[in-house]
Amino acid sequence: MNTHPMATFSFFLLLTLSFVGSSMADYKANVFNNLPGNSNLTVHCKSAGLDLGTQTITYLHDFSWTVNNLLNCDMSWGNVNGNFDIFDPKRDASRCAYGNTCFWRVKEDGLYLFIKEHKRLELQFKWPGQIFA
Repeated sequence: MNTHPMATFSFFLLLTLSFVGSSMADYKANVFNNLPGNSNLTVHCKSAGLDLGTQTITYLHDFSWTVNNLLNCDMSWGNVNGNFDIFDPKRDASRCAYGNTCFWRVKEDGLYLFIKEHKRLELQFKWPGQIFA
């Protein structure tokens, strides 16, 4: 079998790039507003030193960010606010739901994450300083 050297090089380059690309998987951090009273949720996020801007997520709507580094967000609604790491690759890569998506649901008592292994939403963060019955 006589293989052209350029074809062999191209094959190995493509194989190498596929391997490198797969090791740096992108994830989505999806935040769903399930707050009471039709409240808007204001979210301002940063990742890897980049300011990703402010989003206002209306009641029963969501917003997603594509991430592969730590994603830190200030969140507020009414007079309640907090700062949360909603994606940490070391913590979340293995526990986020199918399709490399971390599904967050923001409720009155805190932030819930859908944990793939448990197949349910679980409270991860409470709003700082808030006491709910």
